[in-house]
Amino acid sequence: MKRALSWIDRIMRLDEVLASVALFAIFLVAISNIFMRYIFNTPLAWTEEVLQLLMVWATFLGASALVRRNEHVLIGMLSEKLPTALARWNERLFNVGMVLIAAIVLGYWGFQLLPYSNFRSTPMLQIPYMWIHVAIPISAVVMAYHCLMRLARDT
Repeated sequence: MKRALSWIDRIMRLDEVLASVALFAIFLVAISNIFMRYIFNTPLAWTEEVLQLLMVWATFLGASALVRRNEHVLIGMLSEKLPTALARWNERLFNVGMVLIAAIVLGYWGFQLLPYSNFRSTPMLQIPYMWIHVAIPISAVVMAYHCLMRLARDT
């Protein structure tokens, strides 16, 4: 069982790698478009659509990586004032609990969006918007996994 969880945890850590690759690809595509526009005076028409896809994926996968590393936005002022035992429960309830609730809501609405995204595609490259919007429920599932693992570890 522990080996299976270790394997799943390795897969769930891919969010940070994929977000980093997407950010690097954003850099390369944007630089190539700037280069083509100002050096050769022929801008690449497809870059806006690719940049949109990469930005959505980098944003949502980056958010799940931040949840895993516990580096997301949180309010620590109350935890600093509480005794250690209460601060631990406060951290569980508000930090992990609220992120878990947000991930569940994000996942629900992300899955609701997918059937509508299948009917639309980007104008130039004809990429179905489903490939852009599927990052939302994937990220929500990974965020929820990270929250549940944190709750299981802290018990």
